[in-house]
Amino acid sequence: MQRFLMWPFNQLDPSNYILVLYLLISAVALSIASYFIARFIILRLAVKLLFHSGRNNAKKYSAREIRIIKRLSKLAPILVFFTLSKSEPVLGEIATSAIQAICGILFVVNIAIVVNDLLDAMNEQYFLNRHRSIKGYIQLAKLVVAGIAIILIIATLSNKSPIIILSSLGAAAAILMLVFQHTLISLVANVQVSSSNVIQIDDWIEIPQLNISGEVIDIALHTITIRNWDNTISRVPTKNFITESYTNWQPMLSSGGRRIKRSFFVDQSSVAFASRKLLLDCERLLPLSPSLRAELDELIHTEEFSQIIRQGITNLSLFRKHIVAYLQSRSDINQVMYLVVRQLPPTANGLPVEIYCFTKSTNWVEYEEVQSSIFEYVLAVSNYFNLTIFQNPSGKDISALSYGPIRAKHVEQ
Repeated sequence: MQRFLMWPFNQLDPSNYILVLYLLISAVALSIASYFIARFIILRLAVKLLFHSGRNNAKKYSAREIRIIKRLSKLAPILVFFTLSKSEPVLGEIATSAIQAICGILFVVNIAIVVNDLLDAMNEQYFLNRHRSIKGYIQLAKLVVAGIAIILIIATLSNKSPIIILSSLGAAAAILMLVFQHTLISLVANVQVSSSNVIQIDDWIEIPQLNISGEVIDIALHTITIRNWDNTISRVPTKNFITESYTNWQPMLSSGGRRIKRSFFVDQSSVAFASRKLLLDCERLLPLSPSLRAELDELIHTEEFSQIIRQGITNLSLFRKHIVAYLQSRSDINQVMYLVVRQLPPTANGLPVEIYCFTKSTNWVEYEEVQSSIFEYVLAVSNYFNLTIFQNPSGKDISALSYGPIRAKHVEQ
């Protein structure tokens, strides 16, 4: 063990041991001095001039800046050792080569770490300015930095040119592609997702086949992290957003309107031509738009009721027109976007009537409140038009059939 530790110096003349020890102590002292000079004077002054000019908090440093300063300060002792090893031939060729190799490796590792910190700072600054994540590109750049660092370390240990190391990797390209196939696929997917701007941080993403619905909190090279609305975390491979279908609700949130598209069923047997009593009740009891009120006045004062039949005026048509007028009068409905109340093809459950409109608020809670209030009004006002909202018989309806007419009438009273 002792022979191994003394290997770089086992070719020295014993008379030079004292000189080597003196040189070693001097190198350590100079390294410590250079470290503190670089850290507390040169680098701090440079950071203050470059990044803190014009700030009120110019004396404060961020955690990342302090980490970069510490890492760069460690380069000074490495350079001191490297310079002294070249200027002192008394160490011998083997010892000099060993010290230079160690210094070269430490230099490359520290530079790689500093570059990675700078890349992280670039990602944070870009996200703050444009609210877009380039984490995938940053991770790719880190892989490139790591690859270059490994090649330089191998070149330093083997004492060969990095170009020779790169040329020897050409034969292993197929193996490297096989090993990093998932990384390459993720890289292509990340570039497509980022360049097309289809997914950003804070977007609402829904993937029904994976039971995922939530907010994007991170876009990395290999995965996209989503916080679901139940506060669980899902990580989806980036390539899935190229090969599989998903829904991005963010354009809806930024469009200024959220769609209401819901139907209710009308009992078809309750649809009939409008009677004069119905017209009078609607005019007297319901808030009507000026155009609908004028139409009702004209129908009420017509002498022949057959004219209503010829015009096809039914309680359902009046009901639809009233719902349209009601939606147009609401301040929380976006009047610029589509607003339709229409019939759908009849079904076994009745005649579907669909309300299609957009709310002004895209907030989920406010949207649900507006939608609920609309359909509560629809269900209540349908009685004024002598329309029956269809629903399947309940247990109470079936049990009422077991009573005779007198018993049923007594129960109703």
